[in-house]
Amino acid sequence: MQLSFRGQSYETSTPVVEATKTAETDTVLGKQSAKKQFSLSHRQQPATELIYRGVRYRR
Repeated sequence: MQLSFRGQSYETSTPVVEATKTAETDTVLGKQSAKKQFSLSHRQQPATELIYRGVRYRR
């Protein structure tokens, strides 16, 4: 997804979320629902060279 902030365009890294049903169930307000286990893939780290108020620096 292409976004922009203060006139600078950048590309987002959207993590992938996978949900797997488990054998566990919950009862909330008298209704049962199945629990799910979520796993996230790691996000990409931003570039090592950054700019803050016009000054370039590295991590």
